[in-house]
Amino acid sequence: MPLTLYGSPASPFARTVNIASQELGLSDDVRVEAMPVKPTEPNRAYQQVNPLRRVPSLKLEDGTVIVDSPVICEYLAERVGDTRLFARGAPDRWRVLRDYAMARQMAELAVAARYEGFVRPPDRRWDAWTEDLMDKIEAGLGYFNTVLPERGRLTIADIALAVPLDYLTSRFAVCTWLRRAPYLVPWWEPLAARPSFQSTRPVG
Repeated sequence: MPLTLYGSPASPFARTVNIASQELGLSDDVRVEAMPVKPTEPNRAYQQVNPLRRVPSLKLEDGTVIVDSPVICEYLAERVGDTRLFARGAPDRWRVLRDYAMARQMAELAVAARYEGFVRPPDRRWDAWTEDLMDKIEAGLGYFNTVLPERGRLTIADIALAVPLDYLTSRFAVCTWLRRAPYLVPWWEPLAARPSFQSTRPVG
């Protein structure tokens, strides 16, 4: 019985796990189940899997459920004995984990901005809040634009950064990150062309 990964195709966090599982050679061991999770529309069936109704969640063979993308990714890496993804034993391990956290937080900010602009009713939107979210994202882009993740190997930080760059490109019509972070573009494009990224790209 394969592992079951519950996630929304549009979720950058579920996509990060999906990409990581493929890069770890677990494509045949992880069954992806699309799980709709929308604000104000409680998915009670999924709540039986994850009480918080957040994605992603990973159900193991024995029924144990692991939640939160960083925990799931670490579990999958340990499952196959991989040390590369989380840079275990590498001198730059803490830099990888720092960049992973930074990229993940950028994804959280982007999702919050998306909800504010496209989910919240127009008469309840807070423009100053959205501007603050986008300002933080741009600061993060500025950071990565000057500290490129050149480690000579694919790490969880690379995946976690490339995914929100894709998310920003596809979800924000006026997103200008390609112009604001030009040095990231030649780094991002080869990653975005990898089979694991192509096969997990949301449609629509």
